[in-house]
Amino acid sequence: MQLLDIMAGPHGAPPTPTQPIDILVVFGAADPQLAYDAVQLGNLGSVSCVIFTGGVGRDSGPLAALGIAEADFLASIAIAAGLPPDTILIERSATNAVQNATLSLRTASAAGRVRAGTTVASSAPAQRSRRLYEELRFQAAKFDPSIEVITGLSSGRAAVNLASQETLTELANELRGRTMHALDIPRISPLPEFQTGGQYADLAHELNG
Repeated sequence: MQLLDIMAGPHGAPPTPTQPIDILVVFGAADPQLAYDAVQLGNLGSVSCVIFTGGVGRDSGPLAALGIAEADFLASIAIAAGLPPDTILIERSATNAVQNATLSLRTASAAGRVRAGTTVASSAPAQRSRRLYEELRFQAAKFDPSIEVITGLSSGRAAVNLASQETLTELANELRGRTMHALDIPRISPLPEFQTGGQYADLAHELNG
């Protein structure tokens, strides 16, 4: 359960009607729940703009055979479920997390949605939500330091099966992503809680062998 709490979040500060999110970046996958979660936030008045991002990639599942981009799939479900079309932006070119983050920010900027102090949130499948939240935070800081990524939302957490070895392996692999900042091309900032002396240093050391 500790591993799920660390990786599946939610992360940061949750949006509220009194502290709304200007832009919600929904990382694409062939998972309708991502769209329904976005609709709920829109109905609560917690989000002003939703960006669905994703072309055809490894998480596209049956959409790939149909040639349907993840972003179009999720946006169509969200619109059918009541999310106003004028609150939606679509980014259908990204095929990996870096592109999801950077191209979404460019799309928002081109639409006039980015200004000084813009608040941004991420939404992603539970197992990947921490990594993608950190990815968006890192790329946003490079794109415009005034952007504040304050929330990482987790979709489908209640359905995560911790009795499955495959699920546990996926969560462990996601935690190993903490070392992404050490690659030749940085993707996230070093996370103090996983470093020596940090709250989860022992767990991180164990998983990284």
